Amino acid sequence: MNGIQILIVDYGSQYTLIIGRTLRELGVRSVILPPKKADIWLLNNKPKAVILSGSNWSVYGEGAPTLPSKLDVTGKKYLILGICYGMQLLAYKLGGIIEQPHAHREYGPAEVELDEKHPLFKNIPAKTEVWASHGDTVTTLPKGFTTIAISKGIAAMANKKNRVLGIQFHPEVAHTKEGKKILQNFLNISGCKKNWDPMNLIHQIQEEVLGNVSGEKDKKLILGFSGGVDSTTLSAILVPVLKERLICVAIDTGGVRAGEMEEIKANALSALGAGIKNLIIINAAEKFIKNIGTTIDGEEKRAKFREIYKKIFEEQIKKNKAGFIVQGTLATDLIESGHAGKSVMIKTHHNVGLDWKINDLHPFRNLFKYEVRELAKTLKLPPAVYERNPFPGPGLYLRVVGTPVSKEKLDLVREADKTVTDILKKHNMDKNISQLIVALLGINSVGVKGDERVYGHSIAVRAVQTSDFMTAKGYYFPHIVVEEITSALTKHKNIVRVFFDMTPKPPATTEFE
Repeated sequence: MNGIQILIVDYGSQYTLIIGRTLRELGVRSVILPPKKADIWLLNNKPKAVILSGSNWSVYGEGAPTLPSKLDVTGKKYLILGICYGMQLLAYKLGGIIEQPHAHREYGPAEVELDEKHPLFKNIPAKTEVWASHGDTVTTLPKGFTTIAISKGIAAMANKKNRVLGIQFHPEVAHTKEGKKILQNFLNISGCKKNWDPMNLIHQIQEEVLGNVSGEKDKKLILGFSGGVDSTTLSAILVPVLKERLICVAIDTGGVRAGEMEEIKANALSALGAGIKNLIIINAAEKFIKNIGTTIDGEEKRAKFREIYKKIFEEQIKKNKAGFIVQGTLATDLIESGHAGKSVMIKTHHNVGLDWKINDLHPFRNLFKYEVRELAKTLKLPPAVYERNPFPGPGLYLRVVGTPVSKEKLDLVREADKTVTDILKKHNMDKNISQLIVALLGINSVGVKGDERVYGHSIAVRAVQTSDFMTAKGYYFPHIVVEEITSALTKHKNIVRVFFDMTPKPPATTEFE
């Protein structure tokens, strides 16, 4: 915990770990703890500031989480910033009133008017776009507080000495236009100094893993290797310190994209160097298709994928006499699967929460995709690694939606994905997109081809832009590209319709399932 300057109290918001990510991006270390553990930490530590996160709770809800009992709510010991639920909780505990006026509810983009003279909003325009997600609103401030921003209601508050602050919107997410500046101002007010950089983090990860495995020097470590930025970067970090003890296992699930296995081998060579003998490739397409093809429910698909995934790794653990399994699980995965603090489960992740008989290590558990890309650059991995779009573990199985998975449907969506990807690369648009999803929808409809009736499939094309994958904007293709994609896809004899989905996250998730 050495060097921790900010305590973040986690009330279960989907965005809590983004606060920590943004602070690291600004060069400041923080610790994220639930209220009870924050109490224990405060007994022996004095941070420069405390941030109270958002939450899906209402302050009036039965069992709603409250302030740590050791928190100095006067702000004399350290600066306090409440975000969304954190602001409501501060206001409520200090004598304010929180209500649910229909006109004050805000979900998604909102415009706020700021008090430009307040140090929290220094060098920020008086009107700016923010990201909000709340039904409850502070309608009456506690005694001694003033309003420092408004939107449909009170958007921010501060006490007279500017030591206790509250913001109703989320400055931590990328879609709050001046959010990073607001948090930088907060760090400046609290007197924080930069004390984090990527190379330090790489050494910390190496030391953490070595510390976990030092007692069993003869035991090997199995790493789930997908060839994506996370597993490739983690391999490159660990190979120098683990050497031949690290065994990378890649699985051809049958749900990979066109050319995916070749890309996996190339990225393994980048991460492992000449030691590519430590890469094991398992062909298990038939097993996955047979198991997953029995359901059309997204969560059941993920569960059935996990079953085969776990069995394969258990076989490799036994075969290689491994004592540890290490995975490139990110903070985003833990948040969405309900394994981060008290966050709500959005969807199951194939490599999170599995009951292994050996030690399960997740060195990237507090990091976001953006940060792992920075680590990859620091390690001088090729752009093909750190610029690579994310691809879910279950792969194309999650992109056959509302209809049973079969080899034929996987082949169709794989071909459609390659068609769209090639068009975007031709127009140099691929680098503007954080993730591309091409899915086969279980909606057959009538079409006309060659003056004949056709009853065929529908394809959905979805692209998003995001920095942290906790929030995302739908990407709007130019009209000429929409026409080219539609024309190219409908040339396939079994595709009659193409849909384009630009729904932001939230309310949608990045993938359809």
